[in-house]
Amino acid sequence: MMRAPVVIFGTLAAGMIVLANAASALNLTPPHGRHVPPLRAVPAQPQAEEAVTDCDRLAASPEDSQKVVDGVAMEALDGALALTRCREAVSRYPAVARFQFQLGRAQEKLGNDAAALEAYRKAADLGSLIAAFSAGVRERDGVGVPSNDAEANRLFKLCADKGDADCLNSLAYQYQVGRGVKADPAQALALYKKAAEAGLAAANVNLGFLYRDGEGVAQDFAEAARQFQEAADKGDPAGARNLALAYQSGQGVPKDGAKAVALFQAAADQGDDDALVKIAYAYLSGDGVPKDEAKSVTYYRLAADRGNTDGMAGLAFAYANGTGIAADGKAAALWLMRALAAGNEYSFNQLTDHWGAWSLDTRVEVQSILVDRGLYSGKTNGTLNRETLKALKVLAGREN
Repeated sequence: MMRAPVVIFGTLAAGMIVLANAASALNLTPPHGRHVPPLRAVPAQPQAEEAVTDCDRLAASPEDSQKVVDGVAMEALDGALALTRCREAVSRYPAVARFQFQLGRAQEKLGNDAAALEAYRKAADLGSLIAAFSAGVRERDGVGVPSNDAEANRLFKLCADKGDADCLNSLAYQYQVGRGVKADPAQALALYKKAAEAGLAAANVNLGFLYRDGEGVAQDFAEAARQFQEAADKGDPAGARNLALAYQSGQGVPKDGAKAVALFQAAADQGDDDALVKIAYAYLSGDGVPKDEAKSVTYYRLAADRGNTDGMAGLAFAYANGTGIAADGKAAALWLMRALAAGNEYSFNQLTDHWGAWSLDTRVEVQSILVDRGLYSGKTNGTLNRETLKALKVLAGREN
């Protein structure tokens, strides 16, 4: 196909600047992950510590600070066998929190959401910190029960009051956004600080956002960067990525493009695919590294292969313009549509607002893909008609 004209390159490149900077604007989401806390004193409860059971061996969580064995990752857990053994353990030791929690894990593995939540609640009331966290997340997100922020907050407070970092972090989020409680940024700040002091890197990241945005505290870019640095030092990829953004923009630290790229790479090495997109754009623009369009494509592809929709859109851009790779309108359409189907905002805007910026080959292939998906039955001539626009919206999940 013909290479896209320079004016089209300019249009798409402007869009890619928006895409590359998207990671700078945090989309606030509730904390879900749980870290493995350092060993600490835990509440006294009726125990059977000396009686390690099959329930422990089959269903203990590696992330449970109160476990008595190493634990089994959820993906490796034998749900059916664990369910049988943990029911036996609960029957024999009904007041031992860990058996109720491990029963909940078995139910969760089997997809029994309501039963899992019931077991987690019982374990939480018996003193299991991780069960309180797990039940709180499910109450908040409506897993196995309609969403109930008030109950989620009760559960988060159970373990937050005992110093659990994940629960402190989750309760802080509820205060930050006003879920089940009156929004209180100052209280959120205090809780995030406690979680960070308890060792949770994610809480340092959240503190960084509050200081960066001046939420609940005077805006302080230097303190934001310090919090991101502390999170990065704890091995948190989001901390490294946000510290990189600070160095890239010179916000709170001296502007240093090369250091930013090194930090993006550190984040990427820890699995942060958004950092791969930032590295790709750095090579595309020559910011902090020598300009290298081929390397840019390599990083966009790495991100896309991890399921990152901005990486997919970046590949579409590269194929459309022959930037670092041979121009290929059909390949551009393929990656653009993959990104669109996964909810990528850039791809949606490009296809609905800048349809004409893409080559005829790309536009025709987009329509062909819509035909193959059963969303469009009109002409595949590259014209953005009403039917094509509707099909694009349906694929993007914006119209039934």
